[in-house]
Amino acid sequence: MSDCKIENTCETKTPKQSDCCTLAEDMICLAKQAKKDLLKEKMKAVYEAKIGEKMNNVAEIAVTAALECMMQQLASKEACENYKNDLIAAIKS
Repeated sequence: MSDCKIENTCETKTPKQSDCCTLAEDMICLAKQAKKDLLKEKMKAVYEAKIGEKMNNVAEIAVTAALECMMQQLASKEACENYKNDLIAAIKS
């Protein structure tokens, strides 16, 4: 059985040729991916237990800043649109 390659995994969207992964090899690839996913979930749980509260605080600060930036961008776009409308109105009058 060959080792999984990116272009031959069950994640590929291209049709498999007869010399590519077989169903059995696809199952091995899927099992390996599941193991990695499970390990990742376990690591997330450990991080949550050890520094979850700190990460909550960091996330809160980052999201608040991102929302403030978005609101400033929206206000800027609105001001620009108002300027365009006022300019057009002035030209038409």
